[in-house]
Amino acid sequence: MTASEDAFRLRLKDDLFHRLRPMSGRDPSEPHRAATPLELLYDLVYVVAFGAAANQLAHSIAEGAAGPGFGAYLFAIFGVTWAWMNFTWFASAYGNDDAVFRIATIAQMVGAVIFVLGLPLSFASAEEGASANNGFLVLGYIIMRVPLILLWLRAAREDVSGRRTAIAYAVTIGVAQAGWALTVIMPLPALVASVAIVSLALAELVAPVVIERRLGRAPWHAGHIAERFALLTLITLGEVVASTTIAVGALIEADGLSVAAAVIAAAGIVLTAALWWAYFLIPSRTLLERWPERVWAWRYAHLPIFGAIAAVGAGLHVAALTVEEGHGTALTVALALALPVAAVIAMVYLTWSILVASFDKSHLPMLILCLLPLAAAIVVGALAGHPEHASIGVLVTVVALVAVSCIVEVVVHERVGYAHTIAALDSRG
Repeated sequence: MTASEDAFRLRLKDDLFHRLRPMSGRDPSEPHRAATPLELLYDLVYVVAFGAAANQLAHSIAEGAAGPGFGAYLFAIFGVTWAWMNFTWFASAYGNDDAVFRIATIAQMVGAVIFVLGLPLSFASAEEGASANNGFLVLGYIIMRVPLILLWLRAAREDVSGRRTAIAYAVTIGVAQAGWALTVIMPLPALVASVAIVSLALAELVAPVVIERRLGRAPWHAGHIAERFALLTLITLGEVVASTTIAVGALIEADGLSVAAAVIAAAGIVLTAALWWAYFLIPSRTLLERWPERVWAWRYAHLPIFGAIAAVGAGLHVAALTVEEGHGTALTVALALALPVAAVIAMVYLTWSILVASFDKSHLPMLILCLLPLAAAIVVGALAGHPEHASIGVLVTVVALVAVSCIVEVVVHERVGYAHTIAALDSRG
């Protein structure tokens, strides 16, 4: 049997044989490391949670409960995104795609679905002045995390060199889940519950950095991590298109085809395409493979990125609801769209600075130029007043200005991005 035939049979074995495999750690420098179909399926389930949270946020804003709705949205996005990030980290380091790993991954998907079932109650409670936390959310979150504890313990048993790090991850995740369970079991006032939730979230954010700096790095693959985050960004952008399509479809069903419906639909496509273009102008994989130590700040920057992208879909949904039902104001639409888009644009610039380990002062006027159409959209919305006194043309203008800001961002980045990146890298030696 030839060497090529042996290689062919080994590939077939990897494709078809999913019984127990060693979980001894992946090679952090493995060439051509790519996401697996299981990881893509996992992403799709979690993005459903993003879409559900954005839909709830849109209805909260349209009903005049933007503040409580935003608080519940932040809580939901943190829970889903942090569970996703933790699994992605483990899978990059130890994912062996055997039957046990697959079952544990699917179990986490079940947790994500249960988490989604708790979102309506979470937003309703927040609007009534109570805690956004509830049993469904915590149960779903714990189910998303407990399989990961078992996987880390398995890695600790089979990877001697990374045992201390793996055990530390398992213990800290377990302690955190006990804390989340107590926030539901114990009858805490809303303020105390909120403080407890924020404290637990901060502890979970800090733990991975402390563990890997003190006990050693898990064998995650920088290029694979960059690809996984990029893929989730792509799918989240797709959720913006889906949310826009559903909202505009309901608008057309209620009032027929109109200029407002066409503009909102077009804006959804333009915003999605422009945000995609802007995000992928950052050479994340190339730079992280060169400087993997920069992954930590880059990783945490994606918490607001994912949340803001999903919220863009919520803003477009608010625009459709405002036209369809007459609730809210032109200013509400402007803020619901402009703020998340501004957050994404700002995070693109910040993420660039993190990866090149440099701050480019010339980016400030460029950033201001990108944000000017958003400011104009807010001013137009503020001057228009209530929809009863604002024409559909005003709402169309607001939505169009927001879309223009993303186009400006792409044009600016395309013209100077490469030269500025090279100059920044050269200045750092």
